[in-house]
Amino acid sequence: MTASKEIRLFGDLWLPDPGNALPKDELAIVRKLLPLIQRFEEDWYGMAEVPDIAERPSGWNLDEAHEEFIEKEAGWWKSRGVTRPRHLVRPSGELNAPVACHLFNPTFTVDDPHCSETEDFSNPSIAQLKDAGFSSQNNCFLFDHLGRRDNSSHCTDLYPEDLLEIHEEFVFALRHAMKAKVEICWGSNVRKRMIKKCDLQPLRLWGDYAGLVLYLELTPGRQFLKRFIIFVAHPQRFMYVKSDGIKAQGWRHRFGVSQDQALAVAALLGGIQITPNFYTLDSRLPRNLCVPRSTTNERSTWKGQAVAQLRTAFPTSVLSMETSHYVRPTKEERSSVQEAFALLGKFKLAKVNEAANLRSASNDTHLRKKRLQKIADYWHELEELSSIFLPSASTAVQHDNATPGQFVSCHLEDIFTNLQGSDCWDWEDLPDPLVEFIQAQDGLKFNRREISCRNDLELAFNLLQKCKGSPETLDILTLAFLVLDAYGWLISRPRLPQVDGLLILRDPPHDVVPRKCSACGKQYLDDAFAYWSMRNPEYYVLWYRFRSNCGRPDCGMKACSLLPLSSQIKYLRSTQKELMEKPLDRFERWFLLRPEEFGDLPIDVKVKCQTKDCQEVKIVKARWTGHVPPSISGANLSRLWKSFCVVPGFDITCCPRRPDIYFDDSLTIDGRVAALIEAQRLMQDEQVGELTN
Repeated sequence: MTASKEIRLFGDLWLPDPGNALPKDELAIVRKLLPLIQRFEEDWYGMAEVPDIAERPSGWNLDEAHEEFIEKEAGWWKSRGVTRPRHLVRPSGELNAPVACHLFNPTFTVDDPHCSETEDFSNPSIAQLKDAGFSSQNNCFLFDHLGRRDNSSHCTDLYPEDLLEIHEEFVFALRHAMKAKVEICWGSNVRKRMIKKCDLQPLRLWGDYAGLVLYLELTPGRQFLKRFIIFVAHPQRFMYVKSDGIKAQGWRHRFGVSQDQALAVAALLGGIQITPNFYTLDSRLPRNLCVPRSTTNERSTWKGQAVAQLRTAFPTSVLSMETSHYVRPTKEERSSVQEAFALLGKFKLAKVNEAANLRSASNDTHLRKKRLQKIADYWHELEELSSIFLPSASTAVQHDNATPGQFVSCHLEDIFTNLQGSDCWDWEDLPDPLVEFIQAQDGLKFNRREISCRNDLELAFNLLQKCKGSPETLDILTLAFLVLDAYGWLISRPRLPQVDGLLILRDPPHDVVPRKCSACGKQYLDDAFAYWSMRNPEYYVLWYRFRSNCGRPDCGMKACSLLPLSSQIKYLRSTQKELMEKPLDRFERWFLLRPEEFGDLPIDVKVKCQTKDCQEVKIVKARWTGHVPPSISGANLSRLWKSFCVVPGFDITCCPRRPDIYFDDSLTIDGRVAALIEAQRLMQDEQVGELTN
């Protein structure tokens, strides 16, 4: 019995005669492609010259092209306000290698993220390729479709077309320059981009390789063949093989046969020797991927920095999370969870204020100095006015070497004596410089309205409560100076030492707060130097309570406080108990959304008692977390806060407020810390850029 006839398709790949093995329709396709394959092989043996190959840029310089690519890629990120580290890798091996391995992108699962070579054996995928026989040592050329280190899912989800074009401009120039006969594309991500960008003609093999599809990359005119393309599974797919047990062997046979078959064809086409049946039988495939905790934390730090950079470049995008393989919910559980997340996903959050709680916002040293300067200027100007309109008082003060502020208070009797019998009673009788001085004081206004009549001045006299006597019996000049004197002492008073360190001053428009009496509800003089809580700058801090009423004759209460006139301004009492940070506030201000950030989220939610057989339902104020999708806060927030607080040398309160990073389950705590530090660096770079522009 004679052996069946075989043909050599290309290189060392022999197949049965297609005329005896294929149906007519498939045979027609094969016979159409065989001349292209034959001419392609003739070129490699120097028997003919294929125009496409002859036109390949023999003078193309890999080093120069890669540096140009790095510059373009860095410029793209800078246009998004991000300066990314040079975590870019270059191809490994020789351009004239017969076999090329085309991977998607490098990741941070390496010993050194600054390693600039694709062939880094500290990466499990690259190590697996080497064990399978595909390395630069075995005449292979290795390169990545995207040269930047990032989570692969982040590349596919976030990289826009213009960024992909920068990477692909380099990688397709590289492919045009390399001499590989066969190109192995590892993983679905590479497959999708190649099918989209290249003209590929499928060729179904037969015989021992039946079921395997070989792709022919054709020139634009489809007259010549560039090279063979073979798509295989990504090495990471086989990382789950942990042993040589029966189940593992069954899994390897199920998925490894097709992988070994495809790689065997690639080796035969390229003329290299590889490990046979590596994915099906080789004992080196199962690898212990466990690394020391220090290594895990270090890699998570690199990932965290990259996440922060991506979130800055794509602020409205949601980064996909790495899924855990330890919890496997049922279909019903997965369905119910998906429904809940779909519902939450319909809500749109307002923009989260990253700088809301930063300490830089509460550093009021310059404002405190400005306040002291204003008070000093006030007394100085008042002294000058007194020297003009109260000459006897001014002379007495100078004689006594009194300090500013004592010139009126210490000589009230001189003022009364000097002005006794004056006929100046109306507001219009006040000298213009004195009127202008009164109306320039922020704290001598009612809801920012200036004093403009005697009634206003008399009301201010009563409210200040430092003036003796009845304002109705005083001439207008005496009344004005008594009000100005009392006001000067009012703004000069300090806060109590035990609370002063818990308070801050704020820039306009928060420097002045209109007020009202808590008892009668009527307007009081504005607070010219409003203090706010350092712990929560949105809360105005009251002054101490009056032991008597607010000063209005019709306010009959014995004690009252001066509250913000606007109901929109929240306030706190001036006590240590209220001003000091409470345990819950330590994380609520950072982890939870503020009311103005709720967006479409409901302010109130219904909650049901969790006790068995209890049907009680009540409405409570919602406490939403700031990540997407949001959730009602739980007890584990305090544990998460503690996890950040115990990291040596790290203070979460010095970093931007980033709920998207706090709750990023794809990162360890060290990774999130690195992301927050990187976010802080990027924010500082942005601020410096704004100052220099």
